[in-house]
Amino acid sequence: MRAQMDRMGIPFEFFDAIHGARNPDHYLFKKYNDKKRLSLRGAGASLRLPQLGCFASHYLLWEKCAQADAPIIVLEDDAILLPPFLSFYEHAAGFAEEHGLVWLQPSRKVANQAGRSIGKVGSLTVKKFAKGFAGTTGYMIAPRTARILLEYCSEWIYPVDNTMDRFYDHKIEAIGLDPVCVAQDDDFESSINIAPAGRKRSVSDSLRREWVSLKDTVNRTAHNLAFHIKFTLR
Repeated sequence: MRAQMDRMGIPFEFFDAIHGARNPDHYLFKKYNDKKRLSLRGAGASLRLPQLGCFASHYLLWEKCAQADAPIIVLEDDAILLPPFLSFYEHAAGFAEEHGLVWLQPSRKVANQAGRSIGKVGSLTVKKFAKGFAGTTGYMIAPRTARILLEYCSEWIYPVDNTMDRFYDHKIEAIGLDPVCVAQDDDFESSINIAPAGRKRSVSDSLRREWVSLKDTVNRTAHNLAFHIKFTLR
């Protein structure tokens, strides 16, 4: 990361992330509601300490953003900065003014997710996406949006990336860029999302998960439809 930033001439600072396994009693982990998560996702779906550590790390960065009252660009340590990143950085103030949260990475949830063009800043096309990004490799967040997320995350149920992807719930749109500015280094080892071998999911748990997923799909579809109608008529 240091070499990449120095090569682009961009000032930066490192933030020491929370290592969940080494800090199992971290005060922020009290926000996690395991009972509610299991009621939605079924037995064996509890968030693991690495996932809680990842959530706490981003939560603390949102606090930092809100307290400083200035937008920040968050990059995880496996981020690969692509050539368009410099253009984004040069126009970051404009992005922060217009959009509270801008994803710099491609979606890992939907391959080749096209998105709808809603504007242009410099050489970058701004797009509204129908689904989230399933990862937190790189994004820019403005203070007003950080405060919304902090309030929304008074209780933790989902991993941090899934929580941020719930735009139809917290009303922070899924805004990304074309071309993307950041890629993930797939060779970088991480234990955050490696689930331990568990028992086979029961029929009732499978049905519960499908029902919750269906409700999320309906809410997301309705939200996207309302957005497109409003955008078309403006």
